[in-house]
Amino acid sequence: MTEICLVRHGQTDWNRDERIQGRENIPLNETGRRQAKESAAFLAQEEWDVLIASPLSRAVETAEIIGRAVGLTVHATDDRLVEREFGLASGKPVASIYEAVQANDAERVPGLEKEEEIQARVFAAIEEIVAKHAGKRLLIVCHSHTIKAALSSIDDSFSYRTPLKNACANYIRHDGEYTIERINVAEHITDGTKKV
Repeated sequence: MTEICLVRHGQTDWNRDERIQGRENIPLNETGRRQAKESAAFLAQEEWDVLIASPLSRAVETAEIIGRAVGLTVHATDDRLVEREFGLASGKPVASIYEAVQANDAERVPGLEKEEEIQARVFAAIEEIVAKHAGKRLLIVCHSHTIKAALSSIDDSFSYRTPLKNACANYIRHDGEYTIERINVAEHITDGTKKV
């Protein structure tokens, strides 16, 4: 059996300000670094074999913080794990474009990567990583829609509307087929004043 934990990166200023964030290389902010450390402490309670990340800096920095806690360096980055391309929606307030993105409507959001497109690239990456590291416990640090693409590829009842908190953990196992075990595990992540 291969076990996979998909971890969302910590908070950035664009997350904090509720702006659509796609492939822009927005770094972690101080809250995001703290969340990554909290995620690292949580994940360090388990044994992990391989650490992989999206190449975007917010994912790489989150992965490096986690790696120091779990005793791993980033084995590889994979371009297929980058965040969804949001086209002309990038940088805009989430509230102003949310419904059009959720409708998967590339006409209303020029340049939007369609759900089927992100699912194809992300799941191809997951399958290749699982084949290469069969029987291992894998940490993959990436992005909200990247994780949602993986989950919806496994279970088509999974909705892109399901919120995923920054630095949350999402567990999948592969034993001939893929099974989602837990999603949005984030009880260990704080916003600085209270549990979220």
